[in-house]
Amino acid sequence: MYNHKHRFLFALFCIVLLCSSAQATDLLIKVQDSIDNTSIPSASVYVNGANYAKTNNYGQVSLSHNGLYDQLIRVSLTGYNDWEQTVGKNITAIQVNMSRKTLTLKINLYDSDTLEPVVGAKVNVTATNVSLGTQTGADGAAVFSVLSNNLYSVDIKATNYQPRIEIVDMGAENKEVPYWLLSGNRFSIVVKDKETSLTIPDAEVRIDSILAGKTDSRGIVITPVTRGSVHTFEVVKSGYQTLSESRTITDADAIYTVAISKAAVGLFIYVFDEKKAPLDGADIYFNGTLTGTTNEYGRSNFPSLVSGTYMVEVRKSGFVPVSRTIVISDQAEDYTFDLSFANAALSVFVKDKDQRIVPNAAIAVNGADIGVTDEQGQLVTNVKFNVPLNITASKEGYVPATVMEQVIQGNATASVSLTLEKNLDWGLIAIIGAGAVIILILFVAIRMLGGRKHRHILRRDEI
Repeated sequence: MYNHKHRFLFALFCIVLLCSSAQATDLLIKVQDSIDNTSIPSASVYVNGANYAKTNNYGQVSLSHNGLYDQLIRVSLTGYNDWEQTVGKNITAIQVNMSRKTLTLKINLYDSDTLEPVVGAKVNVTATNVSLGTQTGADGAAVFSVLSNNLYSVDIKATNYQPRIEIVDMGAENKEVPYWLLSGNRFSIVVKDKETSLTIPDAEVRIDSILAGKTDSRGIVITPVTRGSVHTFEVVKSGYQTLSESRTITDADAIYTVAISKAAVGLFIYVFDEKKAPLDGADIYFNGTLTGTTNEYGRSNFPSLVSGTYMVEVRKSGFVPVSRTIVISDQAEDYTFDLSFANAALSVFVKDKDQRIVPNAAIAVNGADIGVTDEQGQLVTNVKFNVPLNITASKEGYVPATVMEQVIQGNATASVSLTLEKNLDWGLIAIIGAGAVIILILFVAIRMLGGRKHRHILRRDEI
């Protein structure tokens, strides 16, 4: 029992001694590129499988551990191969050299005129201590294995094409780069609309007064030129201003883009009312913008208008606006717009000769029934401006009344009054007449009967 107690105390003493002898260790991890020895910031550092930290701007990470065990260190960064190593527990600093990943650089070559692949072109790719070369295949492609995060010079040479040198910056991913090769003596002229930047087909191009051709559906003319010389270009297209300018074509020039402006065509617009009378002061809008106003002859001129499609609207107070789409070509034309009279509100009032309102009176305008008056003897209707109106009011027991009226443009609250007179009651008159005749007959009869009663008769003894 005593021996066991001493053994336990001795073991405990050893453990305490061992723990006191272990000290915390600081490990400095420095990460750099294996090719140019530059520091690599933002690299992920894993310690014993756990994500520990990212390197600072100097490519460094400091790791503190208890110094009892070796540390498994792994460093990872996009574009580089992972670095992994077990670091001894007493090591205080390590240098991590990250090797760049091998990536694929694909160069695609096309003819700038036909856009077809260029086969058999020699392509060389160079960088520091690197020189690679190959030829394009049937698909016009040259493929290289290169390192990430590096600049490469691409030198391209192909028979009957201008040589080309480009710089490719390889990042952390595979890259595919297209290039268009220029024919050794051919030159492309692209013709565009100056306002819309759209290409213009069928434009005639002359170089030094010699017809080079007409632009195709893409707005392009391809023609041989002598480089290193001054040439005069002339572009002619119907509906456009002719362009003429001179410029020097160098060995580096392959495409010349010409922007031409539409020529002013101009047009006249005539505006009439529905009676074919010219309308003065009618406003004319092109694509929603007020552009002109008609004069006393109903005409407006637009001399600076160019060819194209326009939405034209004509407006004038008192008339119904009219709009339509017109297409202006390369010749000036005249366009006519007819405006209908706008409707106006007209109030019709009907009274009798004693100024009492007459409800339910039928109203007709120019022979067409439009309704009856309400309890206030009024009817509101819509009529056209500047049109003669024959307005009739009628009701049973009244003599119809008619008035001529015309609502003048601008009078939005027009009104008209009609007065009805009652018809004579011939039935009553007949009854009264018949009664009078009867009374007269009775009167005559009474007189006659009264006269007979007072007649004197002579007696015989009075003779």
